[in-house]
Amino acid sequence: MLLLSNLICIHIIHPGGTPIRGALQIEHSEEPDQGKYECVATNNDGTRYSAPANLYVRELREVRRVPPRFSIPPTDNEIMPGGSVNITCVAVGSPMPYVKWMLGAEDLTPEDDMPIGRNVLELTDVRQSANYTCVAMSTLGVIEAVAQITVK
Repeated sequence: MLLLSNLICIHIIHPGGTPIRGALQIEHSEEPDQGKYECVATNNDGTRYSAPANLYVRELREVRRVPPRFSIPPTDNEIMPGGSVNITCVAVGSPMPYVKWMLGAEDLTPEDDMPIGRNVLELTDVRQSANYTCVAMSTLGVIEAVAQITVK
C-alpha cells in the first residue's frame, strides 16, 4: 500500500494471488489527484512503462480547475558521444495539459500529434550537449522545465 497524501491510499491488487497482473485501487481521491497514472518498472535492462490510465474525479460540488504542474519533471543526463537517452516529462492539471519538447526555439513535438499528460523524448546518436525544454500547457497556463543532456 502506498500513501500519496493524507487522504489517498493506493493498493496494488493481485487477482488470484498472482503477482504478474495487478490493478491499482485509489481510495478517497479528490480532483487534484486527477491525471494519468502508469506503472514504471526499472531494472538493469532498462525501464518499461505500462499503458497509461486516466483518472477522472467528479465531485458533487463546484468543479475546480487546476493549472498544469509537473508530476515527473525531466531529469539531467550524462551520456557518452554517440549515446542514446530517453527523457520523460509528465504533467497533470485540470484540464489535463498537452506536453511537448523543444530545443531552443525549435518544436520537437509535431503540433498535430501533441500528447496529453506525458511525453518521452527519444534521443539517439547524441554528439553534443544541449538543453531540452519540456513545455506543459492548458487553458490555465504554460509551464516549462529543462533537462540538460551532457556529452562526456
